[in-house]
Amino acid sequence: MEAIGICIGNTSPIKVNLLSKIPLKLGQFVYIWYKEEGKDRKLLAMVQSVERFNRYINDSINDISKTDLIMDNSDTKVVGTLQILGEIKEIGDSIHLEMLKTPPPPSAKLLRPEKEVLERLFGAKDKRSVRIGRLLSEEEEIPVYIDISQVVLRHLAILAVTGAGKSNTVSVLLEQIANLKGTVVVFDFHGEYTKADFRRDGKKVVNVIEPVFDPTKLPQRDFANLIGIKQNATVQYRYFKRALQEILQFYKDDKGNDWRTLVKTGEFFKQLIYYLESWIEEPEKPPFKGKIREDSLYEVINKIEDTMSDIGHLIQVGAPDLITKIEEGKINVFNFSEIDENIADAIGSNILKHALEDRKRAVRLGSGSLSSDIRLKSPILFIIEEAHILAGANKNTESKNYMTKIAREGRKFGVGLCIVTQRPKGLDKEILSQMNNMIILKLVEPEDQKHVQSASESLSKELMDYLPALNPGEAIIIGNMTKIPLLVKIDKAKGKIQGNDLDVVGSWDKNLEKISDIQELSNL
Repeated sequence: MEAIGICIGNTSPIKVNLLSKIPLKLGQFVYIWYKEEGKDRKLLAMVQSVERFNRYINDSINDISKTDLIMDNSDTKVVGTLQILGEIKEIGDSIHLEMLKTPPPPSAKLLRPEKEVLERLFGAKDKRSVRIGRLLSEEEEIPVYIDISQVVLRHLAILAVTGAGKSNTVSVLLEQIANLKGTVVVFDFHGEYTKADFRRDGKKVVNVIEPVFDPTKLPQRDFANLIGIKQNATVQYRYFKRALQEILQFYKDDKGNDWRTLVKTGEFFKQLIYYLESWIEEPEKPPFKGKIREDSLYEVINKIEDTMSDIGHLIQVGAPDLITKIEEGKINVFNFSEIDENIADAIGSNILKHALEDRKRAVRLGSGSLSSDIRLKSPILFIIEEAHILAGANKNTESKNYMTKIAREGRKFGVGLCIVTQRPKGLDKEILSQMNNMIILKLVEPEDQKHVQSASESLSKELMDYLPALNPGEAIIIGNMTKIPLLVKIDKAKGKIQGNDLDVVGSWDKNLEKISDIQELSNL
């Protein structure tokens, strides 16, 4: 096999410098081959950095006309660095990489690896392997597979600027998990997945869930947050909490523990507002010591009324817990496109909390348990779109608390977390650091890059420098799901989603045609 280059300079077990006579690509794989103690040694390495130079055309040249006289391709060399991934070992039908303990010698030859070897290394290993794309820097198509169980057990972050291919990447994952009969929950803030067409055996497997919920089952702080009472509004919260406690106790005493099945939503909120208003109408019987602050009280009443006006169609006393609407073996999409951040936090945290609790019970009772109060009998993956909304670096949300909890202990109970965002620097660093797998598409802003690199030990500076140059659909994949960092072209998802850019010019044209048609009709 013809050599394409050699190792030069000082070598180490993890990195060597290269000299090549042909151009090499960043992320390309090469063999390092040499003989040692009478044995052939073959290492797999990846091009980590690469440069071209010509000794006659250096930084000191100051006359461009002279380059034609001295330019000779034979004088142009390719230099760079290789990251050694390991020594290739074959055991039966499988190939694996064994960590190197001694450095290869300088002058070790660089060879092109066989397609068949790369396919065996990065192809399907077992039923847990799913295709995500193909190697970006190889001339021949080499499919890349990831271990989907590691996505669930070790979590995943998908990071990129807008338009770089986040939605398509998520869709590829969803298609593959659907084919494996896995259970996924998507928090969809833009309605991209509500009309998705993911199928298994020809049947649609998308379960769109409108977040109709019972606020009386929420923790009191979450209920207050839902209607817009901020953490620092202590007086408002005090009034709301007291009124809520009184009304809940009234219905329980009057109608029993099943009162929610007997009381209509409008009646409940009418009674809650009536109780608050009574503190003003009967000032001689205040529920607290001291004078009632009417401005704070009216703020609470107004917020309750505004909430019912804005999202009354999503509020229903007696509604079943949202976790009961999750169907196993399907892609469950919670449509958060019509609600604001406070409401999304209250609903999202409730779903995450109950899912984790349910999976804990399922694991403790055993896989064979048929207990009717367990909804999620198999592992589940949560995909949080626009994760910076619920888990912002400077936000104190209930959702962030439960996302942190799942990131830390979800592995033991089969609850996986996939966070998706175009604003990595706005994401809580602790949560990001718990994502042991990452798919990083194009990132341009330096602060985003620094935030990601500080959260991941596997992301080298050389790979970070490559992020701004990635084209849509190109990504760096790192983590337990692949073992070694890879540059990958993500496959195109088959299932239709609504995340594509609008046809701006086409919309202008159609709108102008409609206006012209209307004007012509009006002139008849």
